[in-house]
Amino acid sequence: MKRFRLAAILVAALAAAVVVATSAFGGGQAVAPDKIVIAYQPGMGYAPLIIMKNQRTLEKRYPGLQVEYRVLPSGTAITNGMISGQIHIGAMGTGPFLVGYARGIDWKMIAPLNEADLWLMAKDPNIKTIADLRGKRIATPTNTSIQAAMLRKMAEVRLGDSKALNAGLIAMDHPDAMQALLAGQIDAHLTSPPFQFQERNRGAHVVARSYSYFGAHSFLGAVVTDKFYREYTQFSNQLYRDVAAAIKLVKTNPQKVAQILAEDAGGNPTPRQFKQWIGNPAITYTTRPRGLMRTASFMSRTGQLPGRLPSSWRDLVFPPVHPTNGS
Repeated sequence: MKRFRLAAILVAALAAAVVVATSAFGGGQAVAPDKIVIAYQPGMGYAPLIIMKNQRTLEKRYPGLQVEYRVLPSGTAITNGMISGQIHIGAMGTGPFLVGYARGIDWKMIAPLNEADLWLMAKDPNIKTIADLRGKRIATPTNTSIQAAMLRKMAEVRLGDSKALNAGLIAMDHPDAMQALLAGQIDAHLTSPPFQFQERNRGAHVVARSYSYFGAHSFLGAVVTDKFYREYTQFSNQLYRDVAAAIKLVKTNPQKVAQILAEDAGGNPTPRQFKQWIGNPAITYTTRPRGLMRTASFMSRTGQLPGRLPSSWRDLVFPPVHPTNGS
């Protein structure tokens, strides 16, 4: 009889634990999806996600979860994938993110990834200033990219018209644009790490830097929809913490991260190069958003953000990011 009574007590305790756990997860909310697709673009700016892919962070934390990482050429491609539901977590520049928000896509940043000083590169020694780029071919990832927004800011400051260089804009992903610049097929490339470092190493020079015109600003962030966050709140909040842990690894063990990035890139660039670039002040990995409202205001004023505008930077990020003292 005692054994039966003990068994009944254990069953009751287990049932109570299940009820408590279910309540903690939001009344039956799933802890994690069965499958997740994470998309990002080429470049070391996505190092936190590349680290998570290399270390199988999500797979280890959620046994049975299928995780697929996709590398796509632009923020526009990632936006389209998220709208169609084929991508669950999209890492993109602040430009496409803000354009999507303005157009009514219900999404926010779950984890900013970094700030970056974006360089406008040219190989022709006669191109020394922004004024020398009138009528020239200038590559950016898309017309709505953060690079295109920074180019318009440079044109506004130096030429008095944010649209002065629009006619020369060419949409091209960074790897292709780097090759085109070095081959003389385009005149300039407003790019990002590591491509700006590689281009300078191969004979190109810096015409302008975004920080000089706009101040320090966020570059990339991981984005999820409001619907995804509601359905998988615990998973999303943990994702923020996992990104923060990956960023901590960048700062505490740059040698290890350099090896991970080099392995992901197939050995070119080398670990030595990546370690050097990680320490370059042109890129800072952080989950604190900076300048989102400045960027939104400028893009709205220059006609890039049709539709709604945020009233605060907190409108653009999910709760885990709120304590970071962003802007």
